[in-house]
Amino acid sequence: MRLWRPAALLLAALPLLAQSGEEILAKVDRLRHPWPAFTMELTLKAVGASQRWKVSARENGDARLDGLSEKEKGRAVLLLGDQMWLLLPGSKRPLKVTPQQRLMGPAAGGDVARTRFREDYTVRTLAEENLDGQACWRLDLAAKRPALSARQVVLWVAREGTLPLKAEFRMASGKLARTAQFGPPVQVHGQAVLSRMTLEEPSGARAELVFGAWTRGGVEASVFELPNGDR
Repeated sequence: MRLWRPAALLLAALPLLAQSGEEILAKVDRLRHPWPAFTMELTLKAVGASQRWKVSARENGDARLDGLSEKEKGRAVLLLGDQMWLLLPGSKRPLKVTPQQRLMGPAAGGDVARTRFREDYTVRTLAEENLDGQACWRLDLAAKRPALSARQVVLWVAREGTLPLKAEFRMASGKLARTAQFGPPVQVHGQAVLSRMTLEEPSGARAELVFGAWTRGGVEASVFELPNGDR
């Protein structure tokens, strides 16, 4: 019986490992989604492009972006579930696009509107690994829904503070689609929130997303309604 004890202990630990992986993702997501509903301002910086957007998010994960910079004023992007719509000034009907389309320079619309690891991905493995000399959790994630273009994600989270450091988004083939580097958190209204995120493609194209002016609540359901009832 004693020979089986290590195996029994290992099997007993597996559910705890999966649960702790879910808890890690929940803490990571809270830095980007600190409250059920909120607004914040996002500045996108890239070579030859600088844009400012107001981001509104509500409890179910839907998001809306409204252009603030001169070129983007009057434009809006709605992310409703896995569907995304572009609203243009003077147009009576919204234009359906995909969350992978680059409506904002090098960054895809889905990257800008939201990143919700726990909602979108399942934890396949959780292990301890150093990243640049820092003790981390390494989480290998698999997409939950066919609509997600990145089928696999490798996420490194610092063990101290449970802070995200780096994520690799990969296609179904395993090909690297983009890499995300996460900036340090800042305190807003007593809650830690993400300060910035940098996206880089294999080609070397980069985009920096800077988050600021966070406001808790204040999101009206009507702003998520499409003109003419389209969906």
